Amino acid sequence: MTTRHSGLTTLLLTCLLAAPFNAGAAQGRAYDVAFTPNTFIGGGSPVLLGSVNVPAGSYLAFVRMQVQTDSTPPGNNFRLDCTLSPGFDDGVYRVGTDTSVERYVTFQGAATLTRAGAIQFSCRDGNGHTDTVLSGKLTVIGVSTIN
Repeated sequence: MTTRHSGLTTLLLTCLLAAPFNAGAAQGRAYDVAFTPNTFIGGGSPVLLGSVNVPAGSYLAFVRMQVQTDSTPPGNNFRLDCTLSPGFDDGVYRVGTDTSVERYVTFQGAATLTRAGAIQFSCRDGNGHTDTVLSGKLTVIGVSTIN
């Protein structure tokens, strides 16, 4: 029987199996946090959508998010300014000028934390418009090293 893996699956398996498992370290741990459905985000302060407390170690983090633009036509693009922290991804997505449409966005990255702390994902609309996060989740996987 032949098993086929996507490139991402192969990367994850390589990272997870690269070194012997240490029960006290981050390697081998996975965290999955769903966002609160229908969370309003505007142009003010960033809204914290997901947070995971982790021990020191190396991590891969991924966010998948479904967002809906507001029903009021914008003067310019709806713009998601999001941060996957610390040091994973600071993405800016212009999600168009169409009102009341759904968009799907992803964020990802790798980082090493020298001490225990939170891996967090937050967003705001950078052009002062309003958007609604319909669904999404933050997935964090501990790995042995990041090259």
